[in-house]
Amino acid sequence: MSVFSRRIFWGQSLAQAMARAARYYGLPVERLAYRVHEKRHGFVKHPRAVLIEVDPGAPALAPAAESAPLRPVAEPAPARPAAERPPARPATVRAGPPSPSPAERRPPRAEPPREEESWDTPDEESLYAAIEAARSLLHFAGLELEPRGQLGGERLEVVLEGPDAGRLHELGVELLDELELLLPKAVQSLSGRHVRCRIDGAGLRGEREVALRARAREVAARVLASGDEELLAPLNPAERRIVHLELAERAGVRTESVGSGFLKRLRISPAAR
Repeated sequence: MSVFSRRIFWGQSLAQAMARAARYYGLPVERLAYRVHEKRHGFVKHPRAVLIEVDPGAPALAPAAESAPLRPVAEPAPARPAAERPPARPATVRAGPPSPSPAERRPPRAEPPREEESWDTPDEESLYAAIEAARSLLHFAGLELEPRGQLGGERLEVVLEGPDAGRLHELGVELLDELELLLPKAVQSLSGRHVRCRIDGAGLRGEREVALRARAREVAARVLASGDEELLAPLNPAERRIVHLELAERAGVRTESVGSGFLKRLRISPAAR
């Protein structure tokens, strides 16, 4: 899995990074499947950051592992010579069923209600912060690109240009999604304002929109022919809006967002249902 096909979340502590990832995917923290990636000097005010890596295809723990606590993987201890090993204790046979563990005796914890994320109106200071933060992110990714930004009403519009523009097609729109996830956090650290950001480069957003519209029409045609509903892959809010608008005037089908969190799936079903 390449660095741009996974999700990286950071925080001043492991708990903070896990909380951000869990909120992004709409999962309880104890169900999040993650791996501690590395620690680096940050480009924002925090002196050091904890980074965790989450596979977008499987952000939750498998059912068999949900009851096990998540712990960092430790290096195995070196094997002790046979002469130094303590004698093995005989196995103790217990009668009856095993007693429940403390985790099994504990009642399930109620999840607190999620608060809607609030956004500030972008201004010149947040635009300058976005350009500086985007430069640092691109340098961190090893890409020779220059961000160009402008105020776009309710969000900042950032376009990437430079010698590595051709590599954007190889990396795909997933790279832009990663930058859009990280950039508002960096802007808030630099300017104190939490603003929406839209990042494009090499026309990837336009190509993605054309592909989404074609995919929506294709799935709608199958739904009309078979009468069975279909689910699209998880999409971000902007991509879901494109599909909703594309099929809004399509007779015989309806669209509905399914799930919680930033990424949701779209259900396309016959309108009669």
